[in-house]
Amino acid sequence: MLPLAIALAVAALTAPQEAGTKKIPNDSVEVHARGCLKGRVFAGAPRTEDEGASVGPDVTGRSFRVAGPKAVMADVKKHDGHYVSIVGIVRKTDLSEPMLGTRVGGARIIVGQPGRDPMRSNLPTPAPVPVMDVTSVQFVDTECPIR
Repeated sequence: MLPLAIALAVAALTAPQEAGTKKIPNDSVEVHARGCLKGRVFAGAPRTEDEGASVGPDVTGRSFRVAGPKAVMADVKKHDGHYVSIVGIVRKTDLSEPMLGTRVGGARIIVGQPGRDPMRSNLPTPAPVPVMDVTSVQFVDTECPIR
């Protein structure tokens, strides 16, 4: 009787998740936002009152490179230049404000500073564009309010 109970418990723990749901890693957050697609870049638009309840952090004014399965990327390509509603997963560190250096514990470590060396260019290095793993794209409008 005990081996049967253990087998049932193991089967319940290893059962697959519901179809269509993706487990969100601990270092990431799910984002539901509206914005404009241009190529493979999503630019977040301000939230409107008719959107209803807001889910996830506000990504107004932020840009993300989108990535996902072939079917979703086909929707991204189809809605190039359109105003869309998008659902995706973004790392929490990509949502924080960019800062110079790296945090280690309570301290910030900076190795060299751009512009201090006369042999280097004084131009700042561009920050990398964060990546959003897209799970769905829905068409909203052909006109994009962001210019």
